[in-house]
Amino acid sequence: MAIDKTDTARQSRSALVIGRVSIDAPKIRRGAIFLVNIGVPLVVGVARGESQAALAAVVVGMLLGFADNSGPLISRLRFLILDAGCIVAGGLIGYVSRDNAALLWPAFVAMALAVGMAPRAGRELLLAGRHAIMAFTVAAAIPTVDLLGFYYLAGVMLLAAATRTADYLIAGPLPRQPVTPLQMPAGRGGWLRFAVAFAGAATAALWLGGTLDPIHTIWVVTTTLVMMQADARASYRRIVERIAGTFAGVFVAWMITRGFHTAPAICVFILLVAPLIPHHLANRYWLHTALIALLVLLAYDLAELNTEGIAKLLPERVIDMLLGCAMALVGTAAAFPRMAAVDGDGLVEESLGASGPDGGKRRPAAEDDGSD
Repeated sequence: MAIDKTDTARQSRSALVIGRVSIDAPKIRRGAIFLVNIGVPLVVGVARGESQAALAAVVVGMLLGFADNSGPLISRLRFLILDAGCIVAGGLIGYVSRDNAALLWPAFVAMALAVGMAPRAGRELLLAGRHAIMAFTVAAAIPTVDLLGFYYLAGVMLLAAATRTADYLIAGPLPRQPVTPLQMPAGRGGWLRFAVAFAGAATAALWLGGTLDPIHTIWVVTTTLVMMQADARASYRRIVERIAGTFAGVFVAWMITRGFHTAPAICVFILLVAPLIPHHLANRYWLHTALIALLVLLAYDLAELNTEGIAKLLPERVIDMLLGCAMALVGTAAAFPRMAAVDGDGLVEESLGASGPDGGKRRPAAEDDGSD
């Protein structure tokens, strides 16, 4: 599998050339959207002394940044509304079922099964479905709900719509970002097998995280959700790069919080990282992961600035990532039993778009969305 050459050529034609310097305009536009969606709630929260309330808005602003596509403005806003609606719905279901195991577990399993089948319908439902389960997990795990946090979340959703509208009015349609299409599961009942394995791995992650504490649950489940792909090689590759990227992100976060433990300094680093996030999915997933981990951990540090919470969170983040990757590894092996027996010595060197054992003749499914 290769990255779509048509999209790559379209991106190249969109580049601005100033002298001998080529500027990729679509990358600048995507970076600016992420910067605004993340930076505005961040700066407002810090300026008002409401960093904890703004934390969820910073993370949701990042997630909504991925819910974008090429085409006319109405198409981009429709995708945004779908994603925001799924986040709200998932959060509400998670909150309602948080103290009722008889409701929580069936709801989670049903949502995970739906997301496991979602790649058949395309990228948009896959991305929105993942974000819905993430919101479900967070709402079911957090001890209290702050009304102020809801105001920030509503504000960042409106902000996301405003940034897309401004981007379109200023620069027109946003060229599609090159991504690597995933393969369809092979064999009879391939999609059902993958969906059941995906739901099983996600449910096991929810149970495992719940035996530790609510914060562990959020990290473990999220890792499992974004690691398992409808392509065995892509999943195994992601697991390897996720581990490397998380270690890198945690190490840099540790250095920053040790050397610059003030709110203005942490804000500056977050604002520097935010516009870099959407550019490394297809070719450098480890860096994509490292940047997201770094941004989220720094946002947590702002929310816990006067406590020792971040010092404890950094090693725990690594443990949660390893647990989530373990669940994804088991789930992938169950979904693709033949691929589990294939020699993986050259996995790290293979491209994300390596073909399957049948020579790459399988028809591709939805593109990878890369939300985390």
